[in-house]
Amino acid sequence: MRGGVALGGGAGPGADDLRALGSEQGEIQLSPSLLHLYIGLCLITSRSRRRVKYFKMRNIDVCLSSEGTEVILATSSDEKHPPENIIDGNPETFWTTTGMFPQEFIICFHKHVRIERLLIQSYFVRTLRIEKSTSEEPDDFEQWIERDLVHTEGQLQNEEIMARDGHATYLRFIIVSAFDHFASVHSVSAEGIAVSNLS
Repeated sequence: MRGGVALGGGAGPGADDLRALGSEQGEIQLSPSLLHLYIGLCLITSRSRRRVKYFKMRNIDVCLSSEGTEVILATSSDEKHPPENIIDGNPETFWTTTGMFPQEFIICFHKHVRIERLLIQSYFVRTLRIEKSTSEEPDDFEQWIERDLVHTEGQLQNEEIMARDGHATYLRFIIVSAFDHFASVHSVSAEGIAVSNLS
């Protein structure tokens, strides 16, 4: 066909508008410049779809209570500073220990998650051990991470941990020792993704 390229009735960006300009059989004539524009629109649409798919897999803080996460056990309890404060997203609130060490709390995600980075904000914590489980119940924990934290007088300890093999349904945090008779945990953030729901 002279002076252009025939385009069939296939769907694509602007296909309805282009088809309206064509013959009754749904075949139209495109000049080379219009054909390049049409191909460009197809590429942009394809790339946009890929970007949306990637965006949906972005990391989130899977430890937030707003994501359905709960603290299901804590060995200390203070009405003014309950363990729920650890995952409320507010570093101004905190959970505090009230007795001898070790002290611990368990976080339940209610789903399988993959954690890539942890950030723990605390005060007076000396040694912290983290265990994880991939079970549907809070058992079969295995030791995952142990850190000796630096005492920071007058400011929060900010401990960042790049996680390996971070698949978990539960995390157990054990404060093995502290720099004082009491210690506090202000927040636990876990950057990662939800992999699947518990069956």
